[in-house]
Amino acid sequence: MTAAAGQAAASDTPVSTARACTVNAPRFTGSPGTGSNDPAFWPARGTYATTTTRCKDINLKLDASREVRTCFKKGSGWDCNGWRGLAAGRWGLAATDVLDNTKFFVQFKGTTRATGLIDY
Repeated sequence: MTAAAGQAAASDTPVSTARACTVNAPRFTGSPGTGSNDPAFWPARGTYATTTTRCKDINLKLDASREVRTCFKKGSGWDCNGWRGLAAGRWGLAATDVLDNTKFFVQFKGTTRATGLIDY
C-alpha cells in the first residue's frame, strides 16, 4: 500500500515544471524597418509568434526605451493596438490579457532594430 501511494504521488508531479513568466526569458533582436510605414518589428518579416500559457501578457524588457505596439491575427488580416512607451532596462507590457495561442507580432516605432528580452 505504501508503494501504491508513493506511485500515485509521483504521477501527480509533472516531469518538468515550466518556468515562470519572465524568469530566464529569451533575448530577441528585432528586424529594422524601412520607413515610416514600415517600422522595426519582431519576429522575422512574414512570421509571427504565438502566445503561451506561461504568461497572460506580452512582456518586453528593452535595451533602449522605445514605443511599441502589438498586432494580432484577426481573420485574414492583422489588428494592431495603440503605441505605448516602454522604458529601457525594466519589464513593460506590450499587450495585456492576451488569450493563449494568439498569433502576434510586435512593431517598434522608428526603423532601428530593437533588442532585449521577451516573454509571452
